[in-house]
Amino acid sequence: MPLFLALLLAASVPPQAVQAARPSAYHVVPAMDVPVIAAAALGIAIPYAFAGKLIHPRCPCDPGEVNALDRHVIGNQNKFLDDTSDATAGVVLVAPLILDALDVGLSGTWVEDATVYGEALAVNGALVTAAKYTVRRPLPRTYAGDPGLLNQPGGYRSFYSGHVSNVLAALSVTAVTLGIRHEQRVWPWIVAVAMGSMVAAERVAAGRHFYTDVAVGAVAGAAVGTLVPLGHRRGGGDSALAFRF
Repeated sequence: MPLFLALLLAASVPPQAVQAARPSAYHVVPAMDVPVIAAAALGIAIPYAFAGKLIHPRCPCDPGEVNALDRHVIGNQNKFLDDTSDATAGVVLVAPLILDALDVGLSGTWVEDATVYGEALAVNGALVTAAKYTVRRPLPRTYAGDPGLLNQPGGYRSFYSGHVSNVLAALSVTAVTLGIRHEQRVWPWIVAVAMGSMVAAERVAAGRHFYTDVAVGAVAGAAVGTLVPLGHRRGGGDSALAFRF
């Protein structure tokens, strides 16, 4: 599956991309962007460093407190799909940078792209972390009484899905970049939706998240992954992004 994902992403980059210098798509200001990335990284690291003080296990819990839509996810525990979702998310986070390097080379343009990409993931990660440590929702497997989760902070970070949110953020940045630079505005988004949906289904089947967790994660990730690069795009001319499908 990760190989299949890489091939799909590669198909989104036109063959002529490696034959000519590609224009800069983004305007990066290190004095602004580096502090944002650093602050977001701290927003991720600090809660996890103090997880034991911020999250207090409260289960065994009554499944009846879960809404009817999500309740039947309790009991799911597919180890294979759990591992597959980890592998897929890992490939998604790395592949766009590699493919972008093949597209524009290890140039200043690539550094700009990588900065915007990293900033989107950092901001998205900080938002995910804030939600997890504020809501502290038990995982479906925690409701099911998984002994490895009942008394651990990790058993209470179900809302919302970081895997799904990060996948959608990464692929949304990639889709925006391809739209700006190569005017490819259909297939990159199809890939993003397909991969996000696949990871969401895997996380639910693994008992790691409820339906509402992956749905909110998808929306949040897509929003951050779209707004951050759009906020950095170079304006005017052919490089301006227009959502023409």
